[in-house]
Amino acid sequence: MKKLFLLASFLVLSILGAAQAAGGPAIELEKAENNLRDQDSLQRGAILFSNYCMACHSVKYMRYNRIARDIGWTDEDAIAKMAYGQNKIVDNVMTRMQPGVGMEVLGTEPPDLSLMARLKGPDYIYTFLRGYHQDENGNWDNIALKGTSMPNVLEGMQRHSAPDDYAQAARDITNFLEYVGEPAKLDRHDLGWKVIAFLLVLLLLSYLLKREYWRDIKH
Repeated sequence: MKKLFLLASFLVLSILGAAQAAGGPAIELEKAENNLRDQDSLQRGAILFSNYCMACHSVKYMRYNRIARDIGWTDEDAIAKMAYGQNKIVDNVMTRMQPGVGMEVLGTEPPDLSLMARLKGPDYIYTFLRGYHQDENGNWDNIALKGTSMPNVLEGMQRHSAPDDYAQAARDITNFLEYVGEPAKLDRHDLGWKVIAFLLVLLLLSYLLKREYWRDIKH
């Protein structure tokens, strides 16, 4: 039995070691500290996403009218602030990049970001946005994704804004992308508490009913 336990432990450690080697060294992610109830942050994030990200990236599973309804804009606000009057309110939020340009210029097609927050997590996105740095040759790289082909789109803000303002901008974009990944998240959370409360009341009523049924029955 002892030999079997040692063999199993060795196999588990070997698998974990191989997985870590394949994934590369882990980095400590910065906490995004998002707040999906902060509509001002979501509105700023939507504008920043349009200005800095939509040149390459889409959030194709979202429509402008859904974003407007969820973050406190009118339909006219969404079109004016995100699409600059170039789209209809019922359109999906698509990149402004023409097909094939990404492969030609960047060597890869920029991914759609609709589900990025669910895939990688908000902390990863926040760390990635803030993780750009220049090497000794002046080339940009990112601590979260070494060798990324994505340019540092927030470079101007990083250089010329106060650190707190730059951090807030990255947080606003992250907050917006977390919302995009699951627009009904707040509704789901609010409904969850109502369901739990209903089940607790139902449990109490069931217990009282059971006592009433069994009150006159001798065991």
